[in-house]
Amino acid sequence: MNKKIKLTIVGLGLCLALSSCNKKVEKVKPEAKSKVESSISTENSNQDVKKYETTIYDYFDTITTFSAYCKNEEEFNKYKDLVEKRMAEYHKLFNNYDKFDGVNNVTTLNENAGKEKVKLDKKIIDLLNEGKKWYKETDGDINICYGRVLKIWLDHREAALEDEKNAKLPSEEELKEAGDHKNIDALEIDEKNQTAYINDKEVQVDIGGIGKGYATELIKDELIEKGLKSGILSVGGDVAIIGENPTRKDGNFKIAVQDPSLSEEHPYSSIVAIKNTSLVTSGDYQRYFEIDGKRYHHIIDPSTNYPSTNFKSVSVMTDDIAKADALSTALFIKNLEEGKKLAKKYKVEAYWIDQDGNTFKTENWDKYEIEEN
Repeated sequence: MNKKIKLTIVGLGLCLALSSCNKKVEKVKPEAKSKVESSISTENSNQDVKKYETTIYDYFDTITTFSAYCKNEEEFNKYKDLVEKRMAEYHKLFNNYDKFDGVNNVTTLNENAGKEKVKLDKKIIDLLNEGKKWYKETDGDINICYGRVLKIWLDHREAALEDEKNAKLPSEEELKEAGDHKNIDALEIDEKNQTAYINDKEVQVDIGGIGKGYATELIKDELIEKGLKSGILSVGGDVAIIGENPTRKDGNFKIAVQDPSLSEEHPYSSIVAIKNTSLVTSGDYQRYFEIDGKRYHHIIDPSTNYPSTNFKSVSVMTDDIAKADALSTALFIKNLEEGKKLAKKYKVEAYWIDQDGNTFKTENWDKYEIEEN
């Protein structure tokens, strides 16, 4: 199994959008760190700014790359420091597996299920409310109270990666028992007092399907507020584009969607030229284990308690990366007809790849797609 993760950001705008749905992922190993390349296009080059970039490995158990066009390194460092500070903060707050001294986070909430209310940072309260909203909007395909089942699959995936010969599936009984405890109404939120409470001790909250995109959107908005005019923030493949590419006349950045086959001859399934927007891809090819040649990935369908089998990859393009993150997961689980209806409702562009390699697009995806050079 190829566990290497490749992420390329190029000065003239090519950025590889990886599968990015993030529950709890395996720690990034040294050989799996992203490869970052840089080259500058001379087409309509803006001499007033220069491209700077950095790569961060410490947060959300994934790779973050941040590149920006700035007047000098001092200006870039101001934005870089902001990214690192907020990544560290949100990594602690939006974490449903690890505890940190002096921090009440989602883990704290889970530990107190059926016991007592937990005082939480407003950002966590807002995220929990976001999770409840997406439960309604996706007919339960996104359910932040589905943590019991997700943890079972995580544990089996990690065990399989440690010992592939003895990999095994969860039992039907184990999944059914855990799946019986996913009631979204078990999560009670008191915005006035800034507390949350899980009234069923068997329910666990997992915000992995929406947390990373939500955090990325918060950071993107703050970067813009602080004055950044042009840059790319990519958190584990969730790509947020700020402004336009100053090295190109059309202002576009090129974003490449990885081919799920991971073929070296055909690495990209689609390349789009876009600016001031976001692109998120959910796929079955980054976090998975195999038994008897069958792949079991991390995007679990709550209606079956098993990995969704409709698609190999779904990409969503829209201005709000939190929305793109949530919808890429939902569209991965839903069938094509339902997915297209949801994409239309939210006015997003989407690109599906099914199990046989067939591709499907929303009406306007072709307006952004370009030929591979």
